Amino acid sequence: MLVPALVILAIFFGLPIIDLIRTSFTRWPGIGEPTYIGADNYVTAFTNPDVRDALLRSVALGVGAALILSTIATVLAALISGGIRGKSIYRVIWFLPAIAPPSAVAVFWALSVQPRSGAVNAFLGALGLGDTHAWLADPKTALYVIIAVAVWAGVGFAFLVILGAMEEVPVSVYEAASIDGASRVRQFFSITLPLVRPVLSMIVLLEVIWAFNGFTLVWGMTQGGPGNATSILPVQVYKDAFLFSNFGLAAAVSVVGGVLLLIVGLVDQSLGSRKGADE
Repeated sequence: MLVPALVILAIFFGLPIIDLIRTSFTRWPGIGEPTYIGADNYVTAFTNPDVRDALLRSVALGVGAALILSTIATVLAALISGGIRGKSIYRVIWFLPAIAPPSAVAVFWALSVQPRSGAVNAFLGALGLGDTHAWLADPKTALYVIIAVAVWAGVGFAFLVILGAMEEVPVSVYEAASIDGASRVRQFFSITLPLVRPVLSMIVLLEVIWAFNGFTLVWGMTQGGPGNATSILPVQVYKDAFLFSNFGLAAAVSVVGGVLLLIVGLVDQSLGSRKGADE
């Protein structure tokens, strides 16, 4: 019964991966016959400072956005689960950014942080903090802005999933803790967090992968600029393939990024399984 699904996966997922790996061992400008060059593309990928820096930025974006986003989502879910007044409205408001298309999010925030004309600088100017900050034109702040936007766009999904996990915790557990004199804060850290930890682990992993591969957001806001200050790995792949016509190197960089994410996923699953066995 699994054969139809496995065939579909093999055709639409397995074959492209095989073709990507094959291309990574060639020099191919996008037309004509590719030329086999062995592992030269991988040597270039590991020694090219642009690729190395793009990988570090991808890790910074993925890990930074995932940790901040998961923390905020957990706090928001705890507020709703704790019965905050107006929680039905907050559910909708906090989830709205999650349904916005990434391209629309990129354009919206790119316009919002423009000097003088952007809403962010207008707000800061009203507070006397200046209205000419070139957030996306400054290499020192551009990546931080993208991390903040990634958090804004992704917190709604994480909030909803974590809230679902919190609401699955039996009420009787909290009642027993209250009888024993545990405060709401103590209940959160001693009961809620341990019980929803598997869901938190999954959310962090998913958000790391999504932010790591956040091509649409970065390209829509900065196109990897200023200079290469926000050029993450997918942007570097795009540049190598479609701007520099080096599809072989782009394929090699893609394979390296895919293997790295696979390792991260396996480590996360291994740690999760080990914790579950210990418990």
